[in-house]
Amino acid sequence: MGNAHHRRALGRGLTNLIPQESEEKGSGNEIVLVDSNAIRPNPFQPRREFDQKEIEGLAESIKTQGLLQAIILRRNLDGYEIISGERRYRALLLLGEDKIPSIIKPKVSDHEMIEIALVENIQRENLNDIEEAGAYQRLLSECGLSHEQLSARVGKSRSAITNILRLLKLPQEIQQMIIHSDITSGHARALLGLEDPDGQKALCQRIVAQKLSVRDVEEAVQHGKAKKAEKGSVKKKAGATKDPDHHALIEKLQYKFGTKVTFTNLRNDKGKIEIHYYNKDDLNRIIEILSKE
Repeated sequence: MGNAHHRRALGRGLTNLIPQESEEKGSGNEIVLVDSNAIRPNPFQPRREFDQKEIEGLAESIKTQGLLQAIILRRNLDGYEIISGERRYRALLLLGEDKIPSIIKPKVSDHEMIEIALVENIQRENLNDIEEAGAYQRLLSECGLSHEQLSARVGKSRSAITNILRLLKLPQEIQQMIIHSDITSGHARALLGLEDPDGQKALCQRIVAQKLSVRDVEEAVQHGKAKKAEKGSVKKKAGATKDPDHHALIEKLQYKFGTKVTFTNLRNDKGKIEIHYYNKDDLNRIIEILSKE
């Protein structure tokens, strides 16, 4: 493509910042032109799907208004990987650009690649909850961050992060339904009240077929558990109450705190409520919920 075409496609302002002789030599904050065939997507990109209409809209905006921000890259053995700006890159390809205005950053680690991609998408609200949960899990497992460090990095409470991560416990079929907006994250959290994956999938199909609300799902989960308890399929814990009102209260508390809750030593309407936690982060999450009451 010729320079004249670049001036039209890239719009006002940006072409003045691009040194004409600086193809693929830049580093730091210098804007250079990089062959589009040498660029690869961010391998740590948390977004699993890109809305084609959204990309087309961005391409039209770039065509009429110009590219306002260059793509951020890092070098790899085969060329370059996108750190930030994959939507812009896709839009430029749609416009037929074979040279991409880029800033090449040296010494960007995998850890930083994950974090930048995650924060960029969260700030733009481009991630669904499953994609966000997957990104959080990678930061925790691959980068060794604690829940507290992750909370500080992404600007969300530990309890919010923990609740999103719980969605990864659902079967893959249900996760896909969240991604495609067949059910909401509220529905999904209610489904977590069921421990049986087959039961979760069956109830998920009812959500779609019968257009159940989140409240409907919560009631269905409680009703299903109550029926199992009545049939004796759920073993009674030592000292647990047999009062159905207490069972309903336990289910409500377990949903609220996202963990096991038990009543013990219940006699003459006196007893003790125990909220279970499994690590320090879990305890901090529960304390945060209690402190808001």
